[in-house]
Order: sequence, then structure tokens, then C-alpha cells
Amino acid sequence: MTKAAAGTRPGHSDRDAWADKLELELTLVHSVPRELVNRVLEEVAEAVTETGQPAEELFGPAEEYAAVVATERVDAGHRSTRDFEGRTPATHFRQGMVAGGIAVLIMAAVGTFDSEELSGASTLLLSLSTSVFVAVGFAVFPALRAAGRTRTAWLYGAVAGVITAAGVYLAALPAIRDAPPFPFPPITAAGCGVLLGALGLAIPSQAVNRWLSPGEGRRLDDEQWLCRLGELLYGRHGLPLRTAQRHVTEARDHLAATGRGAQQELGQVEVYAMDLTDGPGRDVQRLRHQFLGALFSMAVFAVLFTLTLLDSDSGGAVPWVHAALFVCATAWTIVLFRRTRVR
Repeated sequence: MTKAAAGTRPGHSDRDAWADKLELELTLVHSVPRELVNRVLEEVAEAVTETGQPAEELFGPAEEYAAVVATERVDAGHRSTRDFEGRTPATHFRQGMVAGGIAVLIMAAVGTFDSEELSGASTLLLSLSTSVFVAVGFAVFPALRAAGRTRTAWLYGAVAGVITAAGVYLAALPAIRDAPPFPFPPITAAGCGVLLGALGLAIPSQAVNRWLSPGEGRRLDDEQWLCRLGELLYGRHGLPLRTAQRHVTEARDHLAATGRGAQQELGQVEVYAMDLTDGPGRDVQRLRHQFLGALFSMAVFAVLFTLTLLDSDSGGAVPWVHAALFVCATAWTIVLFRRTRVR
């Protein structure tokens, strides 16, 4: 779709930017179907042409208008697949794989896998085990959480931790460290990062959703329905565990009072869970989780930077990279903290 068809005119960069931002918000943030995105852009184009006014004056900021479209014009079944961040499990997985690939590339670039003491076998083990841990931490864990499968997510996380620890342990063994060299230069570790990013881009969203949410939308008996409600409220929608359990208890009591089945009385469990969490509380949950994630990142980078300073043999770009990451994480944590205070 051209920008002229998206409510903009050639030569009007501000309108171009608004339409581009709206399209990105609808597609990437709210996962709105492509057909509806095209229809909305065409409606914006007609309104701008008829009135001659800028799109932002007619519809407001692109982010807010995108949120209105996603809430009011997307059917409940489609909206119920998104978590409190507005992303589907497949979106979490694909974006996480790309972000994890970039992280591994950065680690390879600053020499994380480069050491005179490491043989080719040690470098290979460290690269593969780190890539597994990054893939699970960046992509699989948040995707399973968004699918409402929190216990499975922790299981994957535990397995990834064991694999990583085993890889580090094996790489440090004298038999591995002193193994005869073979052609695996440290820079080749960057290939693991490229592979992660390529997988994230290549695997279709439908295939990811079938793997992560195999039972989405299927008919459940009452006990399965209530169990699934708790999983969705806690995992997908980010409610505290106690609050999620309270909602489940209320639903159970309601069903006992009416004597009807859960699916018949309350409808599809994914839609019911979304309805319980719609409103201003969703933004609060999103900010709270973002703040906790930023706080954890800041702590990790602080430890890495401290260990680098204490290591007398450290040098080159590694200390500066850790310092820059720590400063960025701290700044982002402060920004999110202020936003949570405002809320």
C-alpha cells in the first residue's frame, strides 16, 4: 500500500510519518489482521482528502487511534489471543528469536567466546549452550507465558539452565580445553546468532501458534475450563496469582449457583479471561512487568560490569560494552519507575 493510499500525500512528511506509525502500531503492537489495517488506512486517506486536515488532528495520536481500532473493531476471539502487552505468543517467539540472535552476535563481537585458553571444542560447546539459553529466555519462555502455559515455560527454562550449565562445565574440562584444534574460529560463534534470528523470521506464525497453543479455542469440560482460566489470567494477562485464583473461585461459585456448564454460561474461556482484565488495569500490569524486567536486566549488567572490573586480565571492548549496557538499563528502569508512579 502506498502512502498516498494511507491517508498521506507525497511531500507531506508529517502525514507520511503518522500513517507509517499507525500501520506499525496496528500490525506489530496490536496484531490487527492485514485486511482491517488496509481498510483503516483507506478510511484515513478518504477523511484527509475530504477535509484537507492533517490525520493527527482528525484521529489524534497514532498510538491512541491504533488502540481504539484494536479494541473496537477487532473481534473478541482475535483480541483474546493477545497478552497484556498486546502481543500474541507467536509474536513473542519471533521477536524474541531475533532479539536473542542479536544478543549472541554482540557477545561474539566483543569476544565472549574468544580466549586463548579455549579450544575449538570449548568454543563450540559455549556457543551452542549459550544460544539454547538465550533462545529459551528471549523467545520460548515469554511465548509460553503469553499462551497461558506458565508451568511449561518454567520447565523449558529449567531444562535450558541445565543444558547451559552442562555446556559450561564440559567446556572447562581439561580434556575438552586441551583437545586437538579444529577449524572453529570464535567468530563462527556469530553463526549461532544468525541462525536464531533466521529461525525467528522463517517459521510461520501459524506453526508457532499450533506448537505453543495446541488447545486454543477447543471445547473444555468445566474443570478444564476453570483450570485454563487461572492459567490465562496469571500467564497471558499478568494478574497476580492470588487475584487470578480469586477470579477462578468466583467463577466456580457462579457455576455452582446456576447449575450450568462453564462454556454455556460464561462462553469461551479466552474471551472471558480477556473481559475480566480489560480496562486501565491492563496498562498497569504491562508497566509493572516492564519495570521488573528492566530491573532484572539492570542487576544482571551491574554484576557483569563488576566482575569485569575485578578481573585484572579484562580489557578491550568488553568492560565498555558492559558499562554501556548497565547505563542504558538503569536509565530505562528509571523511566519505567516514573511511569508506574504516575499510574
